[in-house]
Amino acid sequence: MNYFLDKFPPTVEKAVDKLAEDMTFADKTRLANMNEAALIRFHHAYGIFLRSEFRLPGNDPLMKSCMSTATVKTITPEQASFVILKQLQIRLLAGHTLKVVK
Repeated sequence: MNYFLDKFPPTVEKAVDKLAEDMTFADKTRLANMNEAALIRFHHAYGIFLRSEFRLPGNDPLMKSCMSTATVKTITPEQASFVILKQLQIRLLAGHTLKVVK
């Protein structure tokens, strides 16, 4: 695949693909089991990484995809990174239940 598209995915789906591919099983499990409040707190730190990693703002196709996914007419980079994170969580939960094993 094209390096630019690998680094700066044009859609929420491709961004989620890249994140899921790079995450460990333990990280996927933690994310899947977060409630909404924990996800918001986690986003404060991880959202900075997402915005840097996917070039938000600057990646106009991804910003438009985030707007479409969130069904809004405008979106900030912070909101866009949350949309991506939430979609990753939804995908993880849809796949199967991930439980933390002690």
